[in-house]
Amino acid sequence: MSIELASKGEGRILYLVIALLLLHLTLISIQVEDPSGTLLFKKCVLLAASPMLNGASNAARAFSHFWTGYLWLHGARAENARLKEDVRQLVLLNSSLAQAEEENSRLQRLLAFGVSFPYQTLGARVIGRTPNFLSSTLYLDRGSLDGVRADQPVVSDAGVVGRTVLVTSNNCQVQLITNADASVGVMVERTRVPGVVRGTENLLLDLNYIGNTEEVNVGDALVTSGLDGIFPKGLPVGKVVDSQKGKTGFRTIRVEPSADIIRIEEVLVLLGPPKPVTDPLTPGAVK
Repeated sequence: MSIELASKGEGRILYLVIALLLLHLTLISIQVEDPSGTLLFKKCVLLAASPMLNGASNAARAFSHFWTGYLWLHGARAENARLKEDVRQLVLLNSSLAQAEEENSRLQRLLAFGVSFPYQTLGARVIGRTPNFLSSTLYLDRGSLDGVRADQPVVSDAGVVGRTVLVTSNNCQVQLITNADASVGVMVERTRVPGVVRGTENLLLDLNYIGNTEEVNVGDALVTSGLDGIFPKGLPVGKVVDSQKGKTGFRTIRVEPSADIIRIEEVLVLLGPPKPVTDPLTPGAVK
């Protein structure tokens, strides 16, 4: 039994010696340097840790790129939405400005026409039309409170539009010259031959009572003759687009109105001739 105990003690001593030798060799290897002066142990540790370090670095870089990309994309989407809204607002503003500029141009032309015309005029806006294709009747935002009465001429800067037929305190109804019941006394501007244009419920007018012996050519301009008791003399009415000899002794003539009946938005109502200016030096002058 003592022999077994002795052999066990010797075995333990041997293990201890081996462990101490390994520890000693390890400590020695830690202090061993390569030709560049770097400790071999540190180099081994670095080589062992390199895959983990590279993996961690790559993961961190990928996460950083993903986060930066996400933030940039989120910001870009928000910026894109804001820019789209800005563009929409600018388009609306530009459209409003263009419409305002166009309206201003129309009103200036209408005003210039009114100033050049020796009649009292009243500006009015078109606020409604009859629901048929050619809208042979329209409605204005002026009425009797503004001095409008029935059978007053209505014109645009291009020419005759129609006449008032029904008047309320704040509005009036206008019969367009294209209306089948409308007629206007006219004359051919070039030859001074008189006639009457009538509405046909379409975009063209008929010029009646012009004899076959009269010369009326395509392109001839028509103006009011002043003989119908409603429209003053000299207003543009239209232009001849077709002229042929008829079978009844009168020519068959078609006329295109000068005024844009379909798209008209502002008009002038002719209230009457201008009031005479009284000379303050004459007897009975109003002071």
